[in-house]
Amino acid sequence: MRRLAVLPLFAAACIIGEDPVEELNPERLTDQSGAVFAWDCSQYAGCEVRRISGSAPLPSCRGDDRPWYGYSWSRFISIDGACVDPRGYGSWDFVNEWSRMVVCETDADCPQLNFFLEPDEFECRAGYCQSTDRVAYPPAALPRRFEMIDLCLGDVAREDGWNDSEEFWAALDEACPADAPRQPCKSLPPGCPDTRE
Repeated sequence: MRRLAVLPLFAAACIIGEDPVEELNPERLTDQSGAVFAWDCSQYAGCEVRRISGSAPLPSCRGDDRPWYGYSWSRFISIDGACVDPRGYGSWDFVNEWSRMVVCETDADCPQLNFFLEPDEFECRAGYCQSTDRVAYPPAALPRRFEMIDLCLGDVAREDGWNDSEEFWAALDEACPADAPRQPCKSLPPGCPDTRE
């Protein structure tokens, strides 16, 4: 399951660690669509995604909901378009098809969530920032279904929507059964990146 990060909630989850958050984190993140975001970090407030030149546009939201970007993580870390409910403190929803995995060339390109009570750290493997927890996420295993969807379809700009087809979903169902969403996929769907070591 993904872990969700919302900036106002960091105050309850942050601690003063031994390693300065600012020194361990890059200033910019690039996602698999090529969009670039600022990655603003501090020891007391954690990290947040900020739009800059080269970032994707904001998503469309309903009613009074405010468009925003956040991030979520499990084996991978992704930058996610979201809609924030102005009436609910820290309440937000992902926008369908607006999540993109963070990509890298070296470990220094990957964010480090070391400001939580249980830190999550990432390293560059197969071009994607992946968790350093190799017990929870064995490098030789394929991703899970929800991760595979983003990996397979996320190389296009968010505003263009996914370039999917009935054939893709049939291949995904064969490789990553919908009735076992928390299990690693059994095979790699055609045309999808292989993130294993």
